[in-house]
Amino acid sequence: MLIRFITRNYLSFNEEVEFSMITGRARKHPNHIIRDKAWNGIDLLRSAVIYGANASGKSNLIKAMSFAQELIINGTKPKQKIPVNYHKLQVEGAKTPSKFEFEFKINGNYYAYGFELDAQKIHSEWLYSISKKSQRMIFERETTEALTVEVAFGDITFEDKEDKQFLDFVAKGTRPNQLFLTESIERNVKHFEDAHMWFDKVLEIIFPDTRFRGLGISVSQGDELSNSLSEYLRLFDTGITGLSLEPVDMDTELSVLPDALRAELITDLTPGKNISLSTPNNRHYILRLNQDEELEVKKLMTKHKMAGCDEEICLEISDESDGTQRLLDLTPGLFDLLHNNRVLVIDELDRSLHPHLSYKLLEHFLNSGTGQESQLIVTTHESHLLDLDLLRRDEIWFVEKSGEGASNIYSLEEFMPRYDKDIQKGYLLGRFGAIPIIGNVSELEWAKE
Repeated sequence: MLIRFITRNYLSFNEEVEFSMITGRARKHPNHIIRDKAWNGIDLLRSAVIYGANASGKSNLIKAMSFAQELIINGTKPKQKIPVNYHKLQVEGAKTPSKFEFEFKINGNYYAYGFELDAQKIHSEWLYSISKKSQRMIFERETTEALTVEVAFGDITFEDKEDKQFLDFVAKGTRPNQLFLTESIERNVKHFEDAHMWFDKVLEIIFPDTRFRGLGISVSQGDELSNSLSEYLRLFDTGITGLSLEPVDMDTELSVLPDALRAELITDLTPGKNISLSTPNNRHYILRLNQDEELEVKKLMTKHKMAGCDEEICLEISDESDGTQRLLDLTPGLFDLLHNNRVLVIDELDRSLHPHLSYKLLEHFLNSGTGQESQLIVTTHESHLLDLDLLRRDEIWFVEKSGEGASNIYSLEEFMPRYDKDIQKGYLLGRFGAIPIIGNVSELEWAKE
């Protein structure tokens, strides 16, 4: 679970800002809280909805999370510049290290992990074990002016002397442009696996153009995701009765693929093994060798009932509406939330979705009592979600950009509106900020004769 995310000097964020999933003073919707009954436990919210005008910076907050996650999981190459996008509207932006810090819970333990960097090096990096009132250092890293990496270790239990020596060796071999956490995992160090796993397996970020690539495999296996997805598509009135894999000719369907790539795909196949292939035009294929080692290619398609009869027809996924395609991309992540401990972050939940559908997706997650420690965090313009019958005050956040072009983030909790107040109307009237400031449209002279 995510506790807090802090960033500074990245894209539109100049000064340090903090986004928190810690419960506030609101008492409504107690089922929206994941409670930790341990003496040092932290109660956390299950959801958060982030609002802001176009170009306010709400998507930049998600991009900051994604940048840090990408750097942690994939690392850098030797001598590669770190592709950090610092805040360019501040004179000192290029000279000030950008900061990223996450506080999170995994496997019953709480951690704070973060780093400061510029394009040339990781200036500092830290991992702490935390509780409500204290923190214990696990490691701290500094990169000197001479570009040597120094790591100090704290609350670590070493197996033996050789274990400590190997960790010192890994620290000494960490490049200035590489995170020590990333380097340690690449060198098979076990001490920080939980922290790294949170970024690799728990945190999932979906942008408007993110496509889910495992649908074909799910349908071929007839697994629970495939069945649930069909139910969702029917529930949300898409007209789709199910999904199917239809045999197609590889030479016809995949003629645009280079011969070398097609040969490589076939070489990687073994009897009984499926390979999933997705194309830029949102078509999904399954390639497999049957028992006679003959190549079979199937395309994922949607099924619709034909009018006036009991027959069904299969259509291309790319022929479906943008909203239906968006559902196909979002639903696997929502399914995962209900079955595993995940933190799902969706940028622009309302992209191509009807307002009622966005509301129902969020409502469905919040009303599901699965017992999982999962969280759903979304950005949106959809004001229909500003409903205290749906959300708590501390689950609603706003991002607003100053006159100097720097973004700030704050919670509705700071305003303490009454439960009987029309939050949607108040937002649209500008009482909470984070809406577009539009000049006199008549000055555009679009209606000139």
